[in-house]
Amino acid sequence: MQRRALVLLSALVLGGCGGSAKMEMYRSNPGHTGIYSGSVSNFNQLVWKFNSQAPIKTSSVISSGIAYFGNNAGFLFAVDLKSGAEKWRYKTDGPIGGAPLIANGIAYVGSHDGNLYAIDIATGQMKWKLPTGGSVTTSPVMAETTLYVGNVAGKLLAVDTVNGNERWSFDAGSPIYSSPALGSGLVFFGSDNMHLFAVEAGSGNERWRFTTEGKIHASPTLNDGTVYVGSQDDALYAIEIKTGQQQWRYRTAAAINSEAAISGGTIYVGSQDGYLYAINMSNQRPKWKYRIGDWVNSGVVVGGDLVYVGGFDKNLHAVNSSSGKLMWKINTQGSITASAILDGNHLYFGSEDGFYYSVR
Repeated sequence: MQRRALVLLSALVLGGCGGSAKMEMYRSNPGHTGIYSGSVSNFNQLVWKFNSQAPIKTSSVISSGIAYFGNNAGFLFAVDLKSGAEKWRYKTDGPIGGAPLIANGIAYVGSHDGNLYAIDIATGQMKWKLPTGGSVTTSPVMAETTLYVGNVAGKLLAVDTVNGNERWSFDAGSPIYSSPALGSGLVFFGSDNMHLFAVEAGSGNERWRFTTEGKIHASPTLNDGTVYVGSQDDALYAIEIKTGQQQWRYRTAAAINSEAAISGGTIYVGSQDGYLYAINMSNQRPKWKYRIGDWVNSGVVVGGDLVYVGGFDKNLHAVNSSSGKLMWKINTQGSITASAILDGNHLYFGSEDGFYYSVR
């Protein structure tokens, strides 16, 4: 029975949602590929900016014309994409460090107060909350009616989205700041004890673990049978999903906390050495590297022929994916530490200056 459940879950994750309601989640999908159909090829204008009045360190999620994101004051916001007007806000008792997940009319989000919340997106009212036993800084991922989220107590939890009950938990033995990714019936996440774990989504049993030489805060990216993840040992790893064996490793000059994006045989990732890298996946050689000049912790996203990434230099950069040439950038008054998101010809992102931006 357990094997059949895993097969069904795997089919769901790899083949789409089927008859299930559409989900909107961190970095576009359960594999966290960071690929979007939209593009802002030529920066035209700032459409609006919304003042959340506290640093925004989390990525946002867009669903049916509304952006959902949290801030360091503990608020989850729902903001209209056209006008930039607030629809509602919900207050938790700690900073929100992860993106919400939207499914079936509910926003699921964790907080540093240690709770996982389910918020009705029509009203902004809480449906349920689950104490997890530790601060939640990760973005949840979901398949069918199970939500997966990690906390700093080192627990990965599988949660029933209907009632908020815990289905199982896995003890990683060290804080989890790496948002879980989901594919092939497995949940992938990193931890502070330098391991990347692959855990069976249906049971919580460990399938394998891969050891790096540094803490893993970046969320994994899944693509074509391989999981890619950066480590604070300054390297980006490519690991075979089935076996947990290393395929290759690419070294930068500093820690990698940035989530990678993959498009057209190239993997894009930022490093705390101040560069955005484009790496040819067939030979692991650099295609180009673009100098940002300060730490890059934000996840990389791709839309059209541009790569978008924020930096501690307080800018959101749009770089040509083929040449590595800067096409445009927009300055804020704070570091940009989370992934941007594209919706058509608009790009949305938060900054530690407390503002959430809409540009086109």
